[in-house]
Amino acid sequence: MTNKTHIKENPHSQGGFTLIEVMIALVVLLMGMLGTMSMQYYAIGGNAFSREMRIATNFSQQQLEHIKSTPYANLVTFADAPQIGNAISGNIQFARAWWVVPDCVSLSLVNDNNSCAGLAAVCTSDPDPAVVVQSSAVRIRSCWTDKNGVVHSTTLDTIRWNENVIP
Repeated sequence: MTNKTHIKENPHSQGGFTLIEVMIALVVLLMGMLGTMSMQYYAIGGNAFSREMRIATNFSQQQLEHIKSTPYANLVTFADAPQIGNAISGNIQFARAWWVVPDCVSLSLVNDNNSCAGLAAVCTSDPDPAVVVQSSAVRIRSCWTDKNGVVHSTTLDTIRWNENVIP
């Protein structure tokens, strides 16, 4: 015969949770909810920045398309100083500046601080200074300040070849 030990249950005990167990479960649930809420906060901020970056890039792209459609002979008219344009979207003001430097295949901006104003363009790559290159380096930058006061910018660079010159 086998010896079985039986545990006699108290007929007056009721199954359930104690107050401490419920409080521990609520704390664990709260920690999970706080993590989710924090993640949502950062996701919303990231989406807002992504939207601003998309608007600024599209704003620059519009000017790039305009420069591409401008006859090459007319591009040199705004090579000396940046041209400024503005747009407002979602209560944020975007500034756009562009520089066109003839006889150049690559340019940089002097004292570049990722802003849209107070910069001078300098040609950094001219294949042969004795020969006029039938190209212009173009830089377009859109700048904005977000709701937290942080300044951002996006920059597009391209080369515009003279379509009327046969190489």
